[in-house]
Amino acid sequence: MTRRTLINQLGRAIALLLVLGLVLLLNRYCGMESEMIGPGAKLVAVDGDSLRASNGEEYRIFAIDAPELHQTCTDAKGKEWACGRAAKTELAKLIKGGEVSCIEKSTDKYGRNIAQCSAKGVPDVGEAMVREGLAIDLGRQTGFAYAGAESEARAAGKGIWAGTFQRPGEWREQNPRTN
Repeated sequence: MTRRTLINQLGRAIALLLVLGLVLLLNRYCGMESEMIGPGAKLVAVDGDSLRASNGEEYRIFAIDAPELHQTCTDAKGKEWACGRAAKTELAKLIKGGEVSCIEKSTDKYGRNIAQCSAKGVPDVGEAMVREGLAIDLGRQTGFAYAGAESEARAAGKGIWAGTFQRPGEWREQNPRTN
């Protein structure tokens, strides 16, 4: 084998490795969708818009914001209720059937995967949470993904729309974590 042939083959091998590396980087950091949680994964609801897998990875449900775990809302009669706990309970119920699959969309500032998830009998967990009135659509920042479901829940007076509530982002701002 001549030196020139060897150099050409080495160059091709390096180019192939660079292309593979670029594809992997694009897949991880540029929003190319990839399956993150497959059927049979053990998941628990952390709150109304977050899941934790048995390996410790956390997933935030795409395009929604649910009341915080310790947040309360007011019903139509002015009585406070634990809307944050209700949101967590609903998310747990939605994933209870198993067969949860999530497609990663991006990563948030806390390192959690932002993912669109489905479960047995629930084609889109985020949409189901909004439709039940236990989460709001994130709006412009996610392309109003669930604006229709939010309008329906609001018109039907479901969940948080049955009375008054503080938007979860505002509640977090006024009640910062201490840990």
